[in-house]
Amino acid sequence: MVPALYFQSDFESSKDDYAKFRQHVYLFMVLHKSPVLETLKLRLGWHSTTDDITIWIKIAVARRVRKLKIHCYTDDDDIFLPSCLYTYNNLEVLKLGNSIVLDVPEDVRLPSLKTLHLLCVEFRNEESARRILSGCPLLEEFVLDKSENVSPPCFYLEVPSLQRLSILDTYREGNDSDVKVVIKTPSLRYLNVVDKCDSGLLFLSENMPDMVVANVSVVYKNPEMLMRSFTSVKRLSLCLTTSMIQHRVEFNQLVHLELCSSVEKWCELLNWMLESSPKLKVLKLNKCKPHRLVYAKHIEYPWGKPSSVPECLLLHLNTFEWSFYNGGREEKKMVAYILRHAKRLKSAKISLWDLDCEDEPHI
Repeated sequence: MVPALYFQSDFESSKDDYAKFRQHVYLFMVLHKSPVLETLKLRLGWHSTTDDITIWIKIAVARRVRKLKIHCYTDDDDIFLPSCLYTYNNLEVLKLGNSIVLDVPEDVRLPSLKTLHLLCVEFRNEESARRILSGCPLLEEFVLDKSENVSPPCFYLEVPSLQRLSILDTYREGNDSDVKVVIKTPSLRYLNVVDKCDSGLLFLSENMPDMVVANVSVVYKNPEMLMRSFTSVKRLSLCLTTSMIQHRVEFNQLVHLELCSSVEKWCELLNWMLESSPKLKVLKLNKCKPHRLVYAKHIEYPWGKPSSVPECLLLHLNTFEWSFYNGGREEKKMVAYILRHAKRLKSAKISLWDLDCEDEPHI
């Protein structure tokens, strides 16, 4: 018995080869003897059609599939899902990507769905976006990739049960300031936001008392509302410029901070965070993945130390790491300041960076 099935078509296959693949998938699924299909994963190329996927999904539903993952890359035609999937009681995980269009009916009901990933999919209309979330009363994890100018322009996310949320918007042609994601998720514990398009991610729910971890990489002109939404976090990763921040935001629960050292005026953000995080124990300076292939520049302006020694340095900081360190004058001043004032420091690690070396030499 095989509880999981994975089928992948060759992206460069001819129509004849795809026809053979389609027949193979159909026969294998029909002859599959296990009464319960744990997982069905489909990764399909240019010649896949709505009819093909409809047949395979209906067979999977009949076998009580629990996890469904479909990625389609079609030439011209959009892929639509069968209506039976939107009212299927046993589905727990649904991951969709690329050429799929969600045309969600009014009676959508996915009572067991806990994980939903929508990666560069399209929605037939704004109602479809609203319905798919309202039909998932137990949803705990949601991943949304709005890159490539996908619809709808406004996405309203109000899910009381949601605990893990990732929103990605890394590329869009033009500058569409009307694209927004409105969020109200009071039970959220984990947040990952990557927005390189200034699409105006907006948090309506400022009270997120259960938030534990947040990873934020954005280019917003004013991220203050975003920052105020997760003041209760214990672990925070940031890639943004301090020029965006106008007012102090207190992070009284923060104990672990990772800061990208490749953005403009990042050292001012470091000062701002040290002064705002009185219980900070772990500080890591690094480079986000998109910046790692770019040589680390020296700080081009004098670094100004905080007006007073931050409380976290005097009382709590025990771990300090700096990756991709380049040894400039201002960088040395920052290291000296931290090492001099971190009275509880137990571990310090500084990694040099060299384009010609696979491994980083450590100090």
